[in-house]
Amino acid sequence: GVPPKMATTPPNLIVLMSFNPPSVVLIGDIKERTVMHLNEVLPAACTTSKDGRRPPPAFQKKTHKTNGCEYWHVELTGQYCDQVGVSYLFCVLFDALEQEGHWVLKDTNALTADRETYKFFFVKRL
Repeated sequence: GVPPKMATTPPNLIVLMSFNPPSVVLIGDIKERTVMHLNEVLPAACTTSKDGRRPPPAFQKKTHKTNGCEYWHVELTGQYCDQVGVSYLFCVLFDALEQEGHWVLKDTNALTADRETYKFFFVKRL
């Protein structure tokens, strides 16, 4: 007989955001055009305005030293987000992921220690 169809698992994306200064890590199968779009919108979403003398920070693709996993990282050095700015940065991120990458938020958690850190777990609509 014919083997049963295997259910396909949607791709996952984990977003880590820490404050202040704002820092974003993207782990998962995200399109480069989505990352480039985030480069444009994230710096403008901070509470403080960006320094016009220097180019804004941009995501860099990195490789984890231990497991070889690739990820994207940006630290918005010189920027600050108050509580309203943190919320606005979340909205800008969610909107970009929904529009550009068709990602859907599935879960989240937060930790406050030295810095506020938020983890967002997304799946891609198939």
